[in-house]
Amino acid sequence: MTDLIIIEDFPKNEAEFDERFSTEQACYDYLFKNKWPQGFICRRCEHTAYWKSSRGLYICCNCEHQHSLTAGTILHSSNKPLRCWFKAMWWFTTRKSGINALTLKELLGFGSYSTAWTWLHKLRSCTICTERKKLSGTVEVDEFYLGGRHPGKRGRGAEHKSVVVAAAEKKGRKLGRIRLQVSTDCSSESIDPFMLKNIDQKSLVITDGWSSYKPVEKKGYNHQRVLQTKAEDKSSVLPGINLIASLFKRLVIGTFHGRCDQKHLQPYLDEYVFRFNRRTTKYVGKRFMRICEQAMATAPKTYHMIVNAVPSSPQFSLENYG
Repeated sequence: MTDLIIIEDFPKNEAEFDERFSTEQACYDYLFKNKWPQGFICRRCEHTAYWKSSRGLYICCNCEHQHSLTAGTILHSSNKPLRCWFKAMWWFTTRKSGINALTLKELLGFGSYSTAWTWLHKLRSCTICTERKKLSGTVEVDEFYLGGRHPGKRGRGAEHKSVVVAAAEKKGRKLGRIRLQVSTDCSSESIDPFMLKNIDQKSLVITDGWSSYKPVEKKGYNHQRVLQTKAEDKSSVLPGINLIASLFKRLVIGTFHGRCDQKHLQPYLDEYVFRFNRRTTKYVGKRFMRICEQAMATAPKTYHMIVNAVPSSPQFSLENYG
């Protein structure tokens, strides 16, 4: 018995991308391989033979069930060419600082800023894989705050600020993977679920002396507290989280010009995590491949859902979309 070898298929650079995906058919062929890597399989009867209709539907030769490549994905009901979507996905994943809606609108020639903004939020919904592994080893955990200058208290408990809980793997003096999540406050009731969801319980968790981190040991983690009051150099306390906070704030100012309201903050954090965790990838095209895979596995989001920050329905099923 031979082992199944999965060959990753992606353009290594933009020149290869432009040459490979210059036609609609090339884009459809790539999505076909993403959806059926072992060849067509009917969702209803598991038959492998099909014929293709004039509308681009794949119809099972056995039960005649109709299958669409884009139905039930973020590309659902889009009337734009796939080449535009592929180009948007390429820029979204390969540009070091991301891309904002105004730039995407100009590059793709859209007549509406709203269309470009919606597309980017649809792509952000594809950045988090539900089966991703938890952080492990030595992990720093802390919070940072986003928002303009306001009078009053600073730091924990400050008003008019968005709280972001952050976790970062330590690989010696370097950082590994990270996790970022918007939080309602800095209480243990908010922080504990984040840690349990994102950090393996065999990990060593390093935090500051904030009281909300005291119950960490009860959750099964090894816990090391670093007290700022006893540190000679304040910047050396949790340096990984300090770096992540600084880089993300710089991104918000530089790419999005400070426009990142709390209601839509989590998708921007997810985008940043996606790009940061793949920063050492040898070929930028691999990030494009990952977002294509996720786009085919992510439920559609309407403009209303995006504007109102409504999550996708957990009852979503591809059976409704052929």
